[in-house]
Amino acid sequence: MAVASMLLESSPIIKLYRAVFLYSSPKDPVPLAYAQVLFSIAFLTAFRYFWMYCVLTPNGWDASAPVPLAKTRESIGGLVACTHSSLLLMPLLGLLLSHPTKKPSASMSSSPPFWNYHSSTLISFTTGYMLQDAFWILRYSFTPSGFSVSANDTTFLLHHLATTLYMVSSRVRGAGHYSAMILMWLGEVTNPVHNIYLILEHAVAKYPGERVDLAFWYASKAFAVSYGFLRIVVGPVAGIWIAYDLLLTSEGRKRVGLTLGVVWTVLIEEVLRGSFVYALEVAAVAWSQAD
Repeated sequence: MAVASMLLESSPIIKLYRAVFLYSSPKDPVPLAYAQVLFSIAFLTAFRYFWMYCVLTPNGWDASAPVPLAKTRESIGGLVACTHSSLLLMPLLGLLLSHPTKKPSASMSSSPPFWNYHSSTLISFTTGYMLQDAFWILRYSFTPSGFSVSANDTTFLLHHLATTLYMVSSRVRGAGHYSAMILMWLGEVTNPVHNIYLILEHAVAKYPGERVDLAFWYASKAFAVSYGFLRIVVGPVAGIWIAYDLLLTSEGRKRVGLTLGVVWTVLIEEVLRGSFVYALEVAAVAWSQAD
């Protein structure tokens, strides 16, 4: 419990949200939730422009160029994703460790006020990330020749939709926040190395050289191993545990509802299925490189 408290109390994003919105549990949390989501969008958009104009553009990554340099836009999105996940992981772990029941379907009424407040804050922070990232994906899909969304961007948009639906519905239902925290942590823990891998993949073409090649070699191996382990081994175990609690226990069905429990289980299964395929693709790329 002391470790969990330390992870929460020392979290920069928790401190920021407390400073902006104050630490309170209003009787009607809906306006607070909207405000926190909007703040998250503004906060992460500011970081997007910081990475774009203060880091990448001064180093020759022209983000305003059209299609041939679309990879630069992906790199900016990757840096924003790293910012989000790096700020999220520590307080998420604190919440996972500090919940009194550790039941995926636990209701907010059975959770301490501090836990409900902070879990709702992190859900707002992540919802804001998903919305702003979806906006930029769609924004860059408009080109002089028309509107076109790539297969890769479609996958990201569907992921963002599934994640947002899960988080928002748990908030509306007033239960299942712990399962959302589990899935968020498993999804975000490999995000920094994932986006470092993608950025270095672009950097190899932009800055050819032994050091960049070596960095990409290590990043690809690290990402393949960590992502594969979490998505092929840990992910299914967590998914089965959550599905069992939601669908096969009377408490889970009562707290979340059978219909919503089925919807959540399908969302988990679809994300895991897509992750399994991607993990195999990443592993094939990582081990096809010459040592």
